[in-house]
Amino acid sequence: MATTHARLETQQAQRLMTRLGRHWGHKFDVVMEDGRLVVPFSETERATLVASASGLDIEVVHPEQEGVEKLKDVVAEHLQRFSKDEVLKFVWS
Repeated sequence: MATTHARLETQQAQRLMTRLGRHWGHKFDVVMEDGRLVVPFSETERATLVASASGLDIEVVHPEQEGVEKLKDVVAEHLQRFSKDEVLKFVWS
């Protein structure tokens, strides 16, 4: 399994995570509780987000590295769209 992580510094972490969960909740069996969101795109692909007062921690898992690259872009694009005017800076590792 390939994995990547990002730390997103934002004061809107909980709001962004909640909007993402509601958005993808129509398509996937998301689990959102206690400041944590898990989006299972499939049995082997998922994104996990954890909100704190200072930001959002994101983990993307996929069987292949190419898939991780695509999924992290999808997650980042959705979060950026939901952030309104704030330009988000993702630091992936």
